[in-house]
Amino acid sequence: MHNNPAAAAMAPIDYRWIVLASLLLSGWLIAIDPLLNRDAIIYLRSADAYLRDGFVASQQLFDRPLISICFALLHKWTGLPLEWAGQLLNSLFYALFCAAFVATVHTLGGDRRVQLFAAVVVLSHPMLNDYRSSIVRDPAYWAFIVLSLRQLLLYLRTARWRHRLGWLVCVMLASLFRFEGLFFAALAPLSLLLLKDQPHKLRLGLSLLWPVLVVAGIGAAIVVSVLPQPLQLPGIRVHVTRLLAVPGELTQLAAANAELLLRGSAREDGIAAVLAGLLAILLLNIGRALTWPYVAVLLWGAKDKLLARFRPQDAVLLHAHLLISLGYLLAFTLINRFMLERYSNQLVIFALLYVPFVLNALWQNSGRTWVKLLIAALLLAFVLDSLDNARSEKIFIRDATLWLAENTPEHATLVTNERYIAYFSGRDIEWDSASRKRFDMWSMLSDDAFWGGRDYLAMLVRPPDAARWRTFLQRHGLHEIVVFEGGRHGDVRIVATRAR
Repeated sequence: MHNNPAAAAMAPIDYRWIVLASLLLSGWLIAIDPLLNRDAIIYLRSADAYLRDGFVASQQLFDRPLISICFALLHKWTGLPLEWAGQLLNSLFYALFCAAFVATVHTLGGDRRVQLFAAVVVLSHPMLNDYRSSIVRDPAYWAFIVLSLRQLLLYLRTARWRHRLGWLVCVMLASLFRFEGLFFAALAPLSLLLLKDQPHKLRLGLSLLWPVLVVAGIGAAIVVSVLPQPLQLPGIRVHVTRLLAVPGELTQLAAANAELLLRGSAREDGIAAVLAGLLAILLLNIGRALTWPYVAVLLWGAKDKLLARFRPQDAVLLHAHLLISLGYLLAFTLINRFMLERYSNQLVIFALLYVPFVLNALWQNSGRTWVKLLIAALLLAFVLDSLDNARSEKIFIRDATLWLAENTPEHATLVTNERYIAYFSGRDIEWDSASRKRFDMWSMLSDDAFWGGRDYLAMLVRPPDAARWRTFLQRHGLHEIVVFEGGRHGDVRIVATRAR
């Protein structure tokens, strides 16, 4: 126990409770979710390939198969079904992430109440918790990238080798799960050059950077020497190709948009209009990912000057991580010309590190009861929202999958545009062809040679496609043998093609 009340207030809370709460929340959301996410099917197939034929086969199905290999090994060691092993690993990484988030808040100077706010924030944030019933790489990446920030903060205080090694291990592990981690591996050490009144900051930064280069070089050498063929990284190749095409595409977009939207001399500013539009899309997605209530909390904190209460060196490092995240998102949006809320989550996590401090300051310094009630209501609303993933409406897809597994021959061939059905029905699927067609219903059905020789069609037909689907059935003399209705999500309609 702490005899000093001030020391007791600054002590870390018991992270075991955070881990337990995170595991219980994951278990509950897994229990009420009838389906796995689409990406999980890719990881499961990659894990199957690893168990059957090794790393190269796994990597050919998914170019960054670390998460697949991890839960494949867990399945092998424990005997758990592959799906359960993946969800267990996902839950463990979520627990590590939540504990790392609260520990980082403590390292930034948060007392026990700030840490409690942090625990509630990270355990109840709707976007961050949206993947608890899934199998994804994100929680592992989040956990290690947050731990790398914490190790960097500790290294700045002590310059001890164990924190430097801890940062290196965490940032490289993060990079193995998602290549975005390489941006932090390369740029976070350089952020130390921005520190004021920090002696030997160049030496400190280089002492972090050179091990990254050495590890990256050794890793590349091992990959080249061990693998029987060059490492296939199609995702990165696509981004590089698109990056090189950006200048020409921007010019074409600017001309097209200027012709459509602008008049007179304003057409000369077509590129500015395109860039402004892309920036607006990015900011909207960041706001939605952060959630507008927390955007309001941060704006309130900025207005009352509650965001500048960190140690100056800590603030520089946190700002640098925010800028690195924002720079990556800007580049991604420019290259791909689209953005999704979930891609913003790494920036959201760093921004959320401010939120517990702002909430605590508002709670502590406000003499108005309504402010405390508002904070309590906000957190309660997020907690209640986190207990429901709103996916129970898709149980009809699971029902259709079970019907196929129980009512069709074991070696029957199947065409479906739903990956969950393709994997869990256990029927013969032409995965390569379906993947090339991106599991798009009309790409599949427009190719008679693709579906004509298969035994069954099991199509998720969404409401806008219903009329076209009926026309397709009439044209080919097909009849549905069973329909699983899903309301606004569409229906799974099963056809026996041999019955024509």
